[in-house]
Amino acid sequence: MAIALCLSGVVGLLLSRAIAQPLRRLTAAAGAVAQGQLDQQVPVRSRDELGRLSQAFNEMTARLRAARQMEIDFVANVSHELRTPLTAVKGLVETLRDGAVDDHQVRDRFLETVEGETDRLIRLVNDLLLLSRADSEALNLQREPVDLAQLVRATASRLVTQAETKRLVLQVSVSPIAPLAWADPDRIEQVLLNLLDNAIKYSRPEGTVTISVDGGQGQPALVQVRDEGIGIPAEDLPRIGQRFYRADKARSRPQGGSGLGLAIARALVQAHGGRLWLESQEGQGTLVTFTLTSP
Repeated sequence: MAIALCLSGVVGLLLSRAIAQPLRRLTAAAGAVAQGQLDQQVPVRSRDELGRLSQAFNEMTARLRAARQMEIDFVANVSHELRTPLTAVKGLVETLRDGAVDDHQVRDRFLETVEGETDRLIRLVNDLLLLSRADSEALNLQREPVDLAQLVRATASRLVTQAETKRLVLQVSVSPIAPLAWADPDRIEQVLLNLLDNAIKYSRPEGTVTISVDGGQGQPALVQVRDEGIGIPAEDLPRIGQRFYRADKARSRPQGGSGLGLAIARALVQAHGGRLWLESQEGQGTLVTFTLTSP
């Protein structure tokens, strides 16, 4: 009995240490994370419940670090996007005050530039407000049965001139059995405009941009926008759709936009309960697909 008691005591001590040490490490790491030290990681030395708990903790801290970095990048990008037009407007106003206002031709050109930069600021602020409402689920969608075929044709017709300017062919393909969508037509039109605008911007001259509508009875509506443009490098593809992210860093902002168009399109589709995803190969074009539920 004495030997058995000693053995059980030793086994109990070893078990308690095996349980207590990982818990102490987790407790210390959790306290450090609570103080803002997000680089904490704990060793995973088993596959039992404690090992899975340690693995979950490591994944949590990794996501927290990624979220913090995204927040830092977001603030930096917003600041840069706001500073650029504001600096331009300030410089133009100072030039006008220094005497350029007396030259009617220069004054009109400067005022036109100021108006353009102001419009750009308004669009940026409106886009950020829309994304904020989407994040807080406060979009207040006005849903109704939407004839996607009709909406796609009407939206494409608005961009025909823009496509012709780049010598592009804009095609619409609609399946005979394309279903209706249960959606807010204004928001879906915004999605279509953003996707088609991107496809036209990044297409090569003499190419084709195709938008198609498909689906079937009892199946979600499927909308695809395909271009034959420059495509997206494989290393950039996972980040496309993040706010302010541009695959082509050298592209000018007037040509490349603010980097919010695809993020807004994805947020609006997700608010409808649908999905949006991209497929692309560098040099061969991009295919953007999204789904919407039927009524």
